[in-house]
Amino acid sequence: MLKSSYAAALSSMLVGTVSLPGGAPAPAPAVHVTVSADHVITRLTDGAVGVNTAIWNPDLLDRPTDRLIRDAGIQTLAFDGGGVSDLYHWRTGELSPDPQAAVHDAQGLDYEDLKPQFSFDQFAATARATGSKMLVHVDYGTGTPQEAADWVRYANKIRHYGVQEWAIGEETYFNGALGAGLNTEPDGHADKSAQAYATNSLAFIKAMKAADPGIRVGLELAAPIPGTPMPDWDKTVLQVAGSAADFVDVHYYTGAQTDDALLASPQTAIPKGMSALSSLVASYNPKLKIDIGETNSFYRQAPQQISPTNALYLPESVLAMLENGASEVDWWALYNKWGGSAENGYGDLGLLASGNVSDDGKSQGPGADTKFDPYYGMQLLGALARPGAKLVTATAGGTVVAHAALLPDSELGVLLANNDPGHAAPVDLRVAGFHARSEATILTCSAATHGITVTHGTVPKTLPPYSLTLVLLQR
Repeated sequence: MLKSSYAAALSSMLVGTVSLPGGAPAPAPAVHVTVSADHVITRLTDGAVGVNTAIWNPDLLDRPTDRLIRDAGIQTLAFDGGGVSDLYHWRTGELSPDPQAAVHDAQGLDYEDLKPQFSFDQFAATARATGSKMLVHVDYGTGTPQEAADWVRYANKIRHYGVQEWAIGEETYFNGALGAGLNTEPDGHADKSAQAYATNSLAFIKAMKAADPGIRVGLELAAPIPGTPMPDWDKTVLQVAGSAADFVDVHYYTGAQTDDALLASPQTAIPKGMSALSSLVASYNPKLKIDIGETNSFYRQAPQQISPTNALYLPESVLAMLENGASEVDWWALYNKWGGSAENGYGDLGLLASGNVSDDGKSQGPGADTKFDPYYGMQLLGALARPGAKLVTATAGGTVVAHAALLPDSELGVLLANNDPGHAAPVDLRVAGFHARSEATILTCSAATHGITVTHGTVPKTLPPYSLTLVLLQR
């Protein structure tokens, strides 16, 4: 079992060969991977790697779920239902009618049909059984500050669950405030502006911290995409309520349309986006943490989500976010559902299958709890990004990407990705600032294996095509 103990290719170019006289190709030159163990980028806190647990999916209560969470090295569980979170009343477990049902129904968003499938207490029991921290989204759309404060009091003063992180609403900026084409989230407030959300959030923060002064309360910010109205929402919310909050919750989906573009984004788009976000947040309150409360390769079901590409993207993207200012990254999701269409292909945003039939009724997904390829990417991520680990500088080149961390048990972990689907990559690992034993533990998953193999021996000289290799070195 893997205990709780990213950055993709610069381009899609293949590892080249050089022809020798007579036509025989020379071996491709090794990619130099350099790890500077004495150059720490950041220290990971407890709960840095998490998943969302959609409250309308019943599979969280499956018997193997606790073990599957622990085996993946998942450290945080988020109580989140997407738009349902802003209709959800914790005391009864029921949903309010969607105050914008006509708008959402026209988009195929029937939130009231996504009934909660487990209670908050059942969620907390799973978190306790797996040693996971909890992040909870309170109902801003149809709830009140008092209801949120009562939830905090119940969780931490009556049940002693120790829930530290609470977010006010869920993607509230998509309530129509940014334009008619960006209205996907329920919000019953007459004023749906950023100013109103921020002002109301001050009342939520005051009431919730009166119930438990030790909690951390977060604000919903939009990813600062240039050319959209999202940064305007963020600036207003931060100006009005940023000084009273403890973290911001941002959801990051690249929208990349091809595998090559997706695997390039952790090296390019993600650092750039995180830099812009960090600078914006720090300009209002340098003490605010940044939580990436949702992320995946895309926000709708598609074949890419369950592919080896997404297995590579998961750890590469999460580590890029952590290296560039995020304190926590929560993947969407542990379980989602089998969806898509015959025209566009079928997929699942979950790490684990839910065992359901697609919305068009034409495709049966894999059996419940089946591990999709990204689950194995999460396992290797969890084995590297452990609580207390120190991410250190690692560089590579070509189709090879490297990340490294000093681990709490005197190990150095080096995660090597080969983003070339058709060619193996020769590598030469060089480590500075860490004197390692000659034998290493090597964990590998690839498009060919659809699983993780564990071996012991010397540091590998070749990475399989489309693979992740975690090298654990002992002092």
